[in-house]
Amino acid sequence: MGATEEMTFAPYRQNGWKGWVLDEWQQLPELADLETWLQAPQQTIVLEAPCRTVSRRETALGAVYVKLMRGRNDGAVRNREVFSWLKWTLLPSRGVYILKVTAAMAARGHHCPTPVLGARCRGRWGYPRELYVSREVTLPTLEECLVRATGKGEQQELLAFTAERLARFHLDHFVHGDFLPRNACVDTQAGHLYFLDNDRTRHWPFLPPFQRQRRNLAQFCYNLMLLDGSGQSPLPADFLKAYAEARPDWSLSRRQAEVARVQAQCDRRWKKYGDGELAWREKRRRQAGAVVSKAGEPPALG
Repeated sequence: MGATEEMTFAPYRQNGWKGWVLDEWQQLPELADLETWLQAPQQTIVLEAPCRTVSRRETALGAVYVKLMRGRNDGAVRNREVFSWLKWTLLPSRGVYILKVTAAMAARGHHCPTPVLGARCRGRWGYPRELYVSREVTLPTLEECLVRATGKGEQQELLAFTAERLARFHLDHFVHGDFLPRNACVDTQAGHLYFLDNDRTRHWPFLPPFQRQRRNLAQFCYNLMLLDGSGQSPLPADFLKAYAEARPDWSLSRRQAEVARVQAQCDRRWKKYGDGELAWREKRRRQAGAVVSKAGEPPALG
């Protein structure tokens, strides 16, 4: 379901697709002809967006989430933005990048959906399609756990648990690409936090400038305010206090300063956008129905 150990991968080359595949998945029949598999009707579409499709599929080795990033539908191409076109075309494969960063996370003991395949297929003029496949994680998201919590005490425990895991993640030189309550799954019995949606997660060779990691704190806390439906929510303060306590490299004054700074950032954004974003989320929730309770590598929805 998830991984926290060293993994080995083999080169993958099939019908124009080039990348890396997890060793024990090399012989999976579906991966022998990716184009046919990607077009097969036996799938559940999780997200259909202009530049990507996320689907859930069953295989002989278990359920997987498949993220197909389609360059031909990218707005940069439609609008003839040359720099964006060149950037997407010339940079290394995004699918392979996600596979490598999640493998690095697992090797350092951070839980995430097991990476199965990262690959790229170039089309006309070299413009690529990117693919990333990961195993399903059948656990509730942190957002769901917070909503279902029986009281403030249980919410505080969940936030303290999350803050400690995120602090350790940051101390290992990682910065998550989109750290939101819905982009993490919780295994309370085993004491594990699973980091999802790692498209833009980055592993630095050295401790990164803290403003990168501070962004994880700010986006997470602001979404706690949206989740609680109030600019006066106590949840961000609970989370930030626990995070600061989990940073032994910080002095007391540094802890106080960082907590105040992130809270101020969240307050400013709430005053400017809070009511509108809260209404938008509620509208989106009504349109989507119930929140999906099982997640593998689903994208953030806003």
